[in-house]
Amino acid sequence: MDASGGDQAVITPEPPAYCQNHLGPNDTLPLAKLDWEKVSVPATIGLWIFLSSIARIGFSVSPLKKYIPESCVLICIGLVIGMVVLLMPGDSDVKLESDMFFLFLLPPIMLEAGYFMPMKPFINNLSTILMFAVVGTLFNAATIGLSLYAVSEAGWLGYQDDKPIRISLLECFTFSSLISAVDPVAVIAVFEEIHVNQVLFILVFGESLLNDAVTVVLYRMFEAFNEIGQDNLVAWDIYAGFLSFFIVGLGGVIVGAMFGFLAAFTSRFTNHIRVIEPVFVFIISYLSYLMAEMMSLSSIMSIVTCAMVMKPYVEENFSSRSLTTTQNAIKMLSSISETIIFIFLGVSTLTEHYNHTWNTVFVLYTLVFIFIYRAAGCLWQSVLVNRFRMKRITNKDMFIMSYGGIRGAIAFSLSALLCANIVAANKIFFTTTIVVVMFTMFVQGITIKPIVNLLAVKKHEHTEPTMNEEIFSRVNDHALAGMELILGREGQNHLRQRWIHFNNKYLKLLLIRDHKKVRHQQILDVYQRLTEQAAADYIEMHGAFHPTGSNAIKQPATDETDGLNEFKPSVNSVSSDVPRISVVEPDVEIQPVGSRKSQEARRQKNILVKSMFRPSVSEPPRRKESLMYRSMKIQLQHKLQRQRRTGAAVPHHRQQSGHHAHHGDHHHTKQPEKEVPQMSPPWAQEKLKPAKVTALPPWLQHDEDGYATVIAISSSESDDGSSYRRPPCHSA
Repeated sequence: MDASGGDQAVITPEPPAYCQNHLGPNDTLPLAKLDWEKVSVPATIGLWIFLSSIARIGFSVSPLKKYIPESCVLICIGLVIGMVVLLMPGDSDVKLESDMFFLFLLPPIMLEAGYFMPMKPFINNLSTILMFAVVGTLFNAATIGLSLYAVSEAGWLGYQDDKPIRISLLECFTFSSLISAVDPVAVIAVFEEIHVNQVLFILVFGESLLNDAVTVVLYRMFEAFNEIGQDNLVAWDIYAGFLSFFIVGLGGVIVGAMFGFLAAFTSRFTNHIRVIEPVFVFIISYLSYLMAEMMSLSSIMSIVTCAMVMKPYVEENFSSRSLTTTQNAIKMLSSISETIIFIFLGVSTLTEHYNHTWNTVFVLYTLVFIFIYRAAGCLWQSVLVNRFRMKRITNKDMFIMSYGGIRGAIAFSLSALLCANIVAANKIFFTTTIVVVMFTMFVQGITIKPIVNLLAVKKHEHTEPTMNEEIFSRVNDHALAGMELILGREGQNHLRQRWIHFNNKYLKLLLIRDHKKVRHQQILDVYQRLTEQAAADYIEMHGAFHPTGSNAIKQPATDETDGLNEFKPSVNSVSSDVPRISVVEPDVEIQPVGSRKSQEARRQKNILVKSMFRPSVSEPPRRKESLMYRSMKIQLQHKLQRQRRTGAAVPHHRQQSGHHAHHGDHHHTKQPEKEVPQMSPPWAQEKLKPAKVTALPPWLQHDEDGYATVIAISSSESDDGSSYRRPPCHSA
């Protein structure tokens, strides 16, 4: 009862769904019941993923894989599902929602693109990529929009309700902004299967990755212009639109870099809880995407930048198991997202029949203008950038770049976002976008592989760089940076070296848990990888190990051997029927004296010196001995130089020895057959005769400092069993 004495009405709230459909007094307890509505959404998603995975497994073992891209097969599966949905009674509104695409399906694909981005080729070609992504997209959007507006003004689009169909200039620019960009999802799906060379792939993929930010900015700008009205636009609106173009792109990069450094710093403290390490990669990168989307910035640029920034640091902090789990999970989520996107493209094509308006002239002219302006843009931009590139873009690469401009799900989703109240021709745009996507995916996607083979375009060979290649690459980078510094021109090589210096001096100390240990571990990992490769080669060649022992006993030095008899081996203690390779391994171990930093440098130097020569069963015997002589001579020179620095007595080679050597007197005492300490591991040995300790020929008797060099020479046999004379080695 209220204050006035009247009765107050009591509003009874409606019970929630879980409080309904209870059993009544006359009902009996059922043994089981079917409640599809409760699990319809997750069950449908799970069934779609399961069926699409089964389809991909079947496609991977079918002969169609050689001729048709996997994305085309998934779209065909979506078309079949769409036909089934149309034939089913009831509501058939099954479509790819824009929010689901941009918030849930696109982030995993962009995360994989940024995380596995080849950093050095991307940075080296960044200026060319920006040229194609920014200038090229603006050129295509402007030319396509103006051309379609001219077709509309000419009255070639036909009539509707006895009135000519007219499309305004802003509407044409809105459509050209979403249809002019190359789709990264489609490029990844097609170009990864044809294995083009790395430069061509990084140019097309980098363009598709960065021009999405340009496309989204242009789309939002022209959509806002349509909301304001063409007659109500002022100069400030145009200035603000072009200013937002830079703010949106750079803002997304800044947000992504901040979250990338946050992920790297967080991974520094996960060494005690290894289980949660992969979580930070996914959560923080997804938060960067959502943060940029919330601030109306480029979410694609944000998550790609976040992945590229955090990768080198989290890989140093993560354990090997966590790193493997993270990489596999990223690829799995990206693959699932691609599958759902392409299937939904096929389904939405048929189920959204109410949103279609067919206009033959508009569709045909759109296809023609897309091909013409894409080819023209690639041509004049390639000619321009070739004036500043050392490695020029060839004519074949230009053709593949223009022909590989495939449109995909991003253009489809943006066209579905068009509102009829703002863009009157939204149904014509939606239908045309589907036709362009299907045409580029099927016609260009299927025919690009035969064209690449026909033109003999250089393809990428998936090989890991060797240690020599890595060293040469770093030396080359330092040399180019030094040349730029001498010329007084700070180019990309000089900027790269400054970034590496800043990264090593500050960022790695802040973001990596144990920086010094990681540096030392890299050298050990290289040595271990070489050792495992040598073992694998030996097993592949011989089928089994032939372990041998090495019981070397160092002898005291005498004057007659110039202090080198400390390498004199002991008598062979292993049965002579066991084949072995006998190689000198001088004791060049440097005693760890001085500061901790110098000790670490010496330890690394010892590892590299001992790894200078590693016999490989795949090399011919003559090549092996040539490398062995050079390596051993360098090591012995290091030993003698160290003795000179420490003040030890190192007598010169006696004059009579040199006299006898030069006059052909070979009546020196022959040493008995000995086992020589092995330089390589015991299992990496070749079937050779036991070694004999003898003197080198006259052309290797003296080095640059005048010291005699006496080493062990293996008495080897050629592959056919016949002996041969050793060729002289004129340089070390």
